[in-house]
Amino acid sequence: MSRGYGPGHFSEDPYAQIVSPHGIPVDDLVSVLHKEIRRSNVDNAVLAAYEMYTTSPDVARHLWRRLRIIAVEDIGMGLPLAPVLVDVLHRNFDATPGGDWMMACQAVRVLAGAAKDRTASEHADWVATMVERGEALVRVPDYAHCVHTRAGQEQGRGLTQWWEHGARVRDESPEADHRYRDELIRLHRADEATHGTEPPPSRWTRA
Repeated sequence: MSRGYGPGHFSEDPYAQIVSPHGIPVDDLVSVLHKEIRRSNVDNAVLAAYEMYTTSPDVARHLWRRLRIIAVEDIGMGLPLAPVLVDVLHRNFDATPGGDWMMACQAVRVLAGAAKDRTASEHADWVATMVERGEALVRVPDYAHCVHTRAGQEQGRGLTQWWEHGARVRDESPEADHRYRDELIRLHRADEATHGTEPPPSRWTRA
């Protein structure tokens, strides 16, 4: 009997079939990279990255793919801009002859040295598992039926309803100034009182 979730058999992983210049299986190197970044073991993480970088252009591309994943999966809210930093370093890696390895090294150093937060990975895996098990499904609350949806338009909801309910936020900045919103509600309420909430003619319709 096989488990219902998670990675497939190693034979399905092409990187389990490739070894580095020093004879280390690349799937092991990927695992080392992940685990050592998670544990903030910078030196061994950088060594694993270098072994991947020097194996082949394809494995070097896979190194960057894994770093992008790690930036979200393992760093997450510990350093929310980590994906941006990795992306910038990757673009410089492609554009800077002679400085390529240093860019990858810096990406590993940033990730290994950052505070760690795996809750994005945990949340993503929980959702996928629960939906696949039939134990969770997105609900569509009434306030989602707004002027931007068929259901909302069929209920006669216009921009007044949108600004009063559809655009509502929680955890709002205490400095938020709603004078423009209040003016929009006044304008749309007057317009809808005169013209109703029927959508305007399509701009794609020929005259």
